Amino acid sequence: MTTIAQLPAAAFVGANDLLPLSQSGALYSVKVSQLNAGLQPLLSVPTGDLLGRQSAGAGMPEPLSVGTGLVLAGGVLSVNGADHAGYPVQASLLVSDDLVVSSAGLPGLLPVTALRGLFSAGDGVNINSGGVISATASAVAGPAGPAGPAGAMGPAGPQGLVGPAGTGLAAPVAGNSASSIGANDYVAIWQNGANAWMPYGQFIGGQTINQLPAAAPAADSDSLLVAQGSNALCVQSFGAVWSYLREKLPGLKSGIVELTANTVLDATAHNDRILIASAPLTLTANFVNMGAGFSCTLINLSSGAVSFGTGITSGSQVSSLPPGASTSLLGLSYSGGSLVWWNGVVSNVPTITVAPITAPGADAPFSVAGSVFNEAPGALDYSTDGGVTWQAAVSPVITLDAYSFTALGLSGGTYTVMVRDHANEAVVGVSNSFSILPPSVVFNAVASAAIVNLPLTVSGTATPAGTAVEVGLSGSATVAPVSWVAASLSSNGWSAELTPSVTGVIYLWAQQTAATNVQVISGPVNVVTATLTISVPASGIVDTVMTVTGTVSPIADVVNLQLSTENNVAPTSGWSASANAGGSFSIALTPSAAGTIYAWAQDPVTGIIAVSSAIVVSAPAPVTYSINNPGGSYTHGLGVIPINGGVTPAQAVATQVALSTSGSVVPTTGWQTASNIYADTLWAVYYPTPAVAGNYYVWVETTAGTAQLVSNFTIAVS
Repeated sequence: MTTIAQLPAAAFVGANDLLPLSQSGALYSVKVSQLNAGLQPLLSVPTGDLLGRQSAGAGMPEPLSVGTGLVLAGGVLSVNGADHAGYPVQASLLVSDDLVVSSAGLPGLLPVTALRGLFSAGDGVNINSGGVISATASAVAGPAGPAGPAGAMGPAGPQGLVGPAGTGLAAPVAGNSASSIGANDYVAIWQNGANAWMPYGQFIGGQTINQLPAAAPAADSDSLLVAQGSNALCVQSFGAVWSYLREKLPGLKSGIVELTANTVLDATAHNDRILIASAPLTLTANFVNMGAGFSCTLINLSSGAVSFGTGITSGSQVSSLPPGASTSLLGLSYSGGSLVWWNGVVSNVPTITVAPITAPGADAPFSVAGSVFNEAPGALDYSTDGGVTWQAAVSPVITLDAYSFTALGLSGGTYTVMVRDHANEAVVGVSNSFSILPPSVVFNAVASAAIVNLPLTVSGTATPAGTAVEVGLSGSATVAPVSWVAASLSSNGWSAELTPSVTGVIYLWAQQTAATNVQVISGPVNVVTATLTISVPASGIVDTVMTVTGTVSPIADVVNLQLSTENNVAPTSGWSASANAGGSFSIALTPSAAGTIYAWAQDPVTGIIAVSSAIVVSAPAPVTYSINNPGGSYTHGLGVIPINGGVTPAQAVATQVALSTSGSVVPTTGWQTASNIYADTLWAVYYPTPAVAGNYYVWVETTAGTAQLVSNFTIAVS
């Protein structure tokens, strides 16, 4: 039989072309135009048009225009405010008006009266609720004018009556003590035979330091104001301050300043410092910026000499400090002038130094460089085994005070490089110690299980760092993979994704791309098919726990579960993690309402979701409680009271109990959860004895607040 796939493809399709159609069990032909009749035609919309429907009744979309104040541009309908031009003009603001404002991006109305809150009246100005502004003349009056000349003294009047004696200044009492003092507070004083007042700020700051009498030269007995342990002032002598400073002086340490480039010495950065030259450089000095008494220590820890330039004088006319040497620099002023001096005494022993070497890759040639002092070698030798064997440096570059050459590659290990003058073997320099790691590729932790057709991420490190790595999968630990995948490199190592296509045991291989003999093979990885099953009871009861179980593969995956009234749309939240034991999981779930529900299971690792069969949840049978009198005697705040009662019919209903001195008002606090015992026929609780003595009723109800009962007896608490 010829299939559709075997037919030749049509070059184009027209309205009158025929298609086969089955109708009432018989085969007919139908035109393409008939088949498409009644379908929604393709809409063609000019640029910038907005489609809608403005005619009455259903029909095709029609172009719509936007009104004043709206603009359609770039596919966005926005407001431009042009409609405001048509608003009526209001000549003035009324107290009852509102303004349109934007608050945190949302529109709102602001009463005109609220604008007043943005402003405050100044001294002597008042704004009443009606918006009327008034002023107090005395508050805004200018300063008093100058007094006129004194007139003639009139005759003395008769002596007035003597008033009663005043109380004077009262001692501080609770109502007039000050917790703090400010500059605008007042202090009482006696001036010219009368009481007067002065601002506290003037009392403290009224006397300036230049009004104080000049002091004689400082002596040990002179005093300073200090605060000790609080803000209360006390005095301390100069002698005591010097004793304090003298104890601190042994702990005073000179600062260390590293010099890496040509430097001009100055007092701010270099005085009383230890200067470390970590690179060959030139020092100069400007005495004006240093001053007499300047001093510093210079240590040359670079591979070359430190040269002394303008402003620095040597006692021996030597102008450079060789590597490994140190000296002192002093700023001096005397009858002969001012200068920066150093003794210029240095060793003239020829030296060769080796600059620090960074560990190269295994078997990779590396550069050796350094300095030469008071020596002019024509050729150099070097050793990498502590001077046991020497080999000639190939084509070394040797200048007046430096050299460099390329050394042969070294295998993994720890080395120092020794360099000597070929003609004077006693002149030897030794480098720092460095370690060369052998080439390697290493896996980080590899999972023991994987999912078929699910990407597996692997990562690791390689030596030297940054080495290209490729990875692959194989069913054998001895047979290399057929294909390899280039790993992504980072500063910390490499990573890649591999996807196993079959189940069973596989091995991960990784190797250096440029040196495939440097490789690593993982332990066995078990590739399994991801599965998820779920088992539920056929029925349940509202607010009663039911157990949901199932299985998962891989067996280590944690499964999340949730109850839902839907069996075709998975929940999006509210998942609870189950307990997993070797691939078998279980969880206790509690239905909250009657009806048909389903349990959903989710493996977040593999993404598999499963839904259970239907669970019919019934409302719980009506419960009736009874309360047994515990009897006994109880002391307030001590121990517990054993209380129990019956549950009819027997059922595992969630129950709570409370004690109250009232037998008519339901307690709002103190509820304790009771336990169901004796096949759910009895509830029981050890209730903490109340902290207050009294006679207490027992209240019992479901945790939902139903089937409430109060005892017809009380428990005496003494």
